[in-house]
Amino acid sequence: MPSLHALLYLAWRAVLVQPVKRLFQRGSGLARFQSHFAADRLAPTSVADRQLALQAARCIGCGLCEPGCRLAAASPAVRALGLPAAFRLVGRAGGDLGLAGELLAACRDCAGCESRCPAGVPIGRLLRHLESKAGAAS
Repeated sequence: MPSLHALLYLAWRAVLVQPVKRLFQRGSGLARFQSHFAADRLAPTSVADRQLALQAARCIGCGLCEPGCRLAAASPAVRALGLPAAFRLVGRAGGDLGLAGELLAACRDCAGCESRCPAGVPIGRLLRHLESKAGAAS
């Protein structure tokens, strides 16, 4: 059972301190987000980004997509990354996407992996979206 002192402290913070603090905050929510998460290379997401991230999250990591993927013919460094690396790029900022240009280019217009996916992840659409974001960031 929480102590009365702890509950009073939480009530004080929720009722008085936080609302007053919000009155005096400067900058937009976007500016605060960027100041907190720029070092982690996280970017604010659009509605389309969030929808694609949800679809990418359906990946179960089974590896059935890899035999039908063009990455096998790519350079060894890109081949070692594999498709799961592209899924990790969904929430990253432009700098990381620019570094992944070779990975995204190797997957352009292939679609050999999408038909093999048992979870129905739209891999081609996801990679095209990431490539367009990478192009806009550079």
